[in-house]
Amino acid sequence: MSRKPGPKSLSPELENKLAALPAAPGVYLHKNKQGKVIYVGKAKLLTNRVRSYFHSLEQKDPKTRMLVRQIEDLDYIVTDSAADALVLENQLIKEYKPLYNVRLKDDKAYPYLRVSMNEPYPRVSVVRRIQEDGARYFGPFTNVYAMRRTLGFAAGAFQVRTCHLDLPEQTVDRPCLDHQIGRCGAPCVDYETREEYARKVHRLVRFLDGANDEVLDELRREMARHSEDLRFEEAARLRDLIRQVEDTTTQSRPISGVTENCDLCGVARQGSEASGVILRVRGGRILTTLHFPLTDKLESERGTFMGHLLREYYSRAGDIPREIYLSCEVEDLPSWRIYLSERRGGPVRLAVPKRGAKKEATELAHTNAAFKLREMLMKQDLRRRDTVTPADIQLQEALELHTAPKTIECFDISNFQGKETVASLVFFKDGKPLKSRYRRFRIRTVQGIDDFASMAEVLDRYYGKLVAKGLPPADVVMVDGGAGQLGKAREVLASYGLHETQLIGLAKKQETIHREGGTLNLPRSSEALKLLQQVRDEAHRFAITYHRLVRDRRTTASELDLIPGIGNMKKLALLHHFGSVRQIRKAGPEELAEVRSINRHDVVAIREFFLNRKDEP
Repeated sequence: MSRKPGPKSLSPELENKLAALPAAPGVYLHKNKQGKVIYVGKAKLLTNRVRSYFHSLEQKDPKTRMLVRQIEDLDYIVTDSAADALVLENQLIKEYKPLYNVRLKDDKAYPYLRVSMNEPYPRVSVVRRIQEDGARYFGPFTNVYAMRRTLGFAAGAFQVRTCHLDLPEQTVDRPCLDHQIGRCGAPCVDYETREEYARKVHRLVRFLDGANDEVLDELRREMARHSEDLRFEEAARLRDLIRQVEDTTTQSRPISGVTENCDLCGVARQGSEASGVILRVRGGRILTTLHFPLTDKLESERGTFMGHLLREYYSRAGDIPREIYLSCEVEDLPSWRIYLSERRGGPVRLAVPKRGAKKEATELAHTNAAFKLREMLMKQDLRRRDTVTPADIQLQEALELHTAPKTIECFDISNFQGKETVASLVFFKDGKPLKSRYRRFRIRTVQGIDDFASMAEVLDRYYGKLVAKGLPPADVVMVDGGAGQLGKAREVLASYGLHETQLIGLAKKQETIHREGGTLNLPRSSEALKLLQQVRDEAHRFAITYHRLVRDRRTTASELDLIPGIGNMKKLALLHHFGSVRQIRKAGPEELAEVRSINRHDVVAIREFFLNRKDEP
């Protein structure tokens, strides 16, 4: 019943598709037996890349073996070049959201600042999508608070409107509150000309582009002109604006040795979790810092995460600089250069610096990514600790786990003299039963009494579906039994790549905990042992209850089950009243009507059923 890691047996259809793969660049899609796309990849040569998944499977890492064992079908699309394959891969990943591709932990639409340059009187607004409408987009912003702060300062300081009026068609009688508090020049009531307003908008756009020095020089020249013309109020307003911009500029950190506009991309990973950071450097200073939390079931290397960071950000970036520097290598760098150049509409230099100031700058991006990753993992750990009980801590220490177990699931087998064998699964979270995760099973392939084979069948069915859905097992998986059940359980879990799952068995009577490294006996007063006993006893209760239900259904099965409208309650009422099906068959309409819960329609149905049965040969 159990399966060991080894070569995957391929269906004839899949073998034919592998044999027919073209030696050309393209994109491939792996599918499971339900036809769902579980992985999308690109290749310079489809023949080599796709076939490599099925060669030397035993030498691949457990996560990759888990992916390959779910592949039941594949599809591919040939492209003209590797760069076209990269573009198509991006589109397909966003469309299908495959289970085994690297993805954002919070796959949401990040906001942008939109300046409607296509309007006579442009305005600033917050949007979630970029459109080809002639407007300028800045973002995406992964920190919504920082975006709102930028909008509040920039729109107010440069007096660019944020209202929804379609100027000049729509007009108002008097300006709104924004004009009264100095946040808008009120072009809606002609308090400033279209040319004056356009100059403010262009300053705002250059400020958002990071050209702070140019904006400051222009403001200083204009302030000087107003002073010469004795327009002191206008000069004072510009003086205050200059101070605001200077204060904002001094808050941004300069990058030593980097003077041009560029992006610095860094990635840090730990297991299946990773953090991507992009430092947008404009004019030699960090304009914004963008953070993307990433996850990958295959626990890929940093280069794979870097590729996904580029895919996630630059597929929706409002502006792409001429130079982008990476903290680590990414697969197929030339194709990424072509892709980014097409997105930008001009050449893009994409490189991994090996020495000098650029190398130090990318190390800064990597350091920021590492800090963000540590912060993210600490928050996850703190959320777990909020619900940790003394029993969880004792269990962590007893089983030598890295963290306190938050979830426990337990399997139990029940039968009577080798008949009607069933199994149960109970699930505990934070020390309490989570009944929505309870499951019960009827054993299909095992005849007679064979708890080992029955346990293997149940685990194979359950974890096969769990892995297909991309869900993790519980922190601790427990089987009711000793070393034999534990060994079978480990074989099944290993076949699905769940090698790191903490697996134990709890034997009755002695209450010995069986582990793969030996046995463990906890004191009877141990809170950890009491928790395991509670889980084990609940699994036993649930299995016994289901076994009784199955047995009762079998013993009460009769001809009455075939009568339309006669359910289990009415069937039991008839049997209780008459004692047997033979007596029910002989009963007349008046006698049947005396039975509680039997109505006149039921009487007609019962009489017709037995009359028809009498006429059958």
